[in-house]
Amino acid sequence: VSDDINVRLAYSRDASPEPPRICDVVVRPASTEEVAEIIKVANRFKTPVIIRGGGANLVGLPPGSGGITIDMTRMSKIIEIDETSMTVTAQTGINWSMLTYELKKKGYRTPFYGPFSGGAATIGGGISNASAGLGSAKYGTVADILVGLEVVLPTGDVIRTGSGANPYARKFTRWGFGPDMTGLFVGDQGVFGVKTEATLKIMPWPDAQAFGSYTFQDLEKACKAIYEVQLRHIPTNIILLEPDFNRLFGKAGFRGLADVPFSVHLHIEGYSKEEVEKQKAIADEIMKKYDGQEVPPDFPSWNFTRPWEWQPRTGPLGQAWITACYKMPILDYPAHREMWYRVLDKYKDVMKEKKIDFYVASLVVENALDPMNVLYWFDEDEEAREWVRRIWRDLIENEIRHGAIHYWLGKVIGERVARTYTGVYFDFLRTIKRTLDPNNILNPGLLLL
Repeated sequence: VSDDINVRLAYSRDASPEPPRICDVVVRPASTEEVAEIIKVANRFKTPVIIRGGGANLVGLPPGSGGITIDMTRMSKIIEIDETSMTVTAQTGINWSMLTYELKKKGYRTPFYGPFSGGAATIGGGISNASAGLGSAKYGTVADILVGLEVVLPTGDVIRTGSGANPYARKFTRWGFGPDMTGLFVGDQGVFGVKTEATLKIMPWPDAQAFGSYTFQDLEKACKAIYEVQLRHIPTNIILLEPDFNRLFGKAGFRGLADVPFSVHLHIEGYSKEEVEKQKAIADEIMKKYDGQEVPPDFPSWNFTRPWEWQPRTGPLGQAWITACYKMPILDYPAHREMWYRVLDKYKDVMKEKKIDFYVASLVVENALDPMNVLYWFDEDEEAREWVRRIWRDLIENEIRHGAIHYWLGKVIGERVARTYTGVYFDFLRTIKRTLDPNNILNPGLLLL
């Protein structure tokens, strides 16, 4: 526990350019029981509580000031690897890279194995954001591998969800034994409860892998190729790179990318060389059908084998950066891209003057494309930062109107998403929040609740 101003300042921001939120005290619990006691005290005095994982979010802390910040990263133990049930149960303060590292020692992995920020991002934060990322092309999001939770409610009561709600059962399935209460806490931004333990599916670590890289002159053909590959559910990971990223990676030495408009990169996994080679041959055929030209797979073989060892916190020239990730149907991507550049055209002069750059890379999440449209700027220029915040918000609002489904919500995106909710739907969420959190202490203001 600390109320030292230097400690409080260290916890006052996430990874976004949003203004700080300075709390009154920081607490680092080690157990569910300690979290429950903190929540009970906060509830008694109606003190706001901000839940913090690895601090990797890019969308701003809850509005307001003061209160208690609970740092969950001390709760980082793996509680059980249940090989019979094919699950792992861990405290939610463990980050994705550490979970993956520890599971690999036993020959396992979670099918979805974390966001690209998983060197810092915790599994609790991933669940609160319904994160996508590594493994998402084949296995979906964290919601698709989540079996159950232990949650401290805003009153301090503790519940288990999934089959863990049955005290006589193993934690092996999410469905049955009543309504899906696990889903209530997925993507909730931490407003409905504090997740203290999570049970996730595991799979044997794949023994074999193959990689493919293909360049395209035509974006629509690239999207059609991705769509057709996804119909066959072949790759574990797929990334689509736009011209600026291709140019950047080409300069960095990745062969075949420097002078191409679009590129698609595949990561295929299996349990024998023969299996992955057959899958790769099918993917090759599809890419060729849509005029994809195969180039050496330097990028995916680097990007997907060491995902948390290279992720930079700065741009290629040392810039700060911000992004917004959201999902859309794969074949809608060209229309969304046109929308981004219509928005950016309004700011082209200031972007040139302030050296603000825009790059896009997109991840495939099952039947969706998930673009990471990145704005880079030099943060010592405060005017540039404020322009970026304005451009970022304009992009988000236009994305929502084009049917985007954002999942990194936090303060900035969450406010804009919540304004889109129909009256009945928002009233429904507000009723749940008031029932669970009558004093509105948990992450108050997120989703406008």
